Amino acid sequence: MSKKSKKISISILFFVDDGLLIAQDRSIIVLNANLFCSYNIISKLLTKFGLTMEYGKTKVFHFSRLYGSFDPSPLDLTFLGGTVLHPKTPWHYLRFLFDHKLSFY
Repeated sequence: MSKKSKKISISILFFVDDGLLIAQDRSIIVLNANLFCSYNIISKLLTKFGLTMEYGKTKVFHFSRLYGSFDPSPLDLTFLGGTVLHPKTPWHYLRFLFDHKLSFY
């Protein structure tokens, strides 16, 4: 019996009380789908270990090299019992300020 698996290119970093899912793709639609699947898997794994992910602390941020306006679509986690995550701009993380172009101004 063969089992099909979907390869999703996601990096996961966890700190003491903080986690980060990192995904790359040229399409925002594919990117959001990969993040949705990864978020679902991670939240189920954490639940098995007796841990929970706080939807109120969950954020999404997209980097882009596109010129002009960049308006990525939100990530809808309502099917997982969460909320709709609207991309942040700019994003503060560990005392660093990130913008969509990673210009560091």
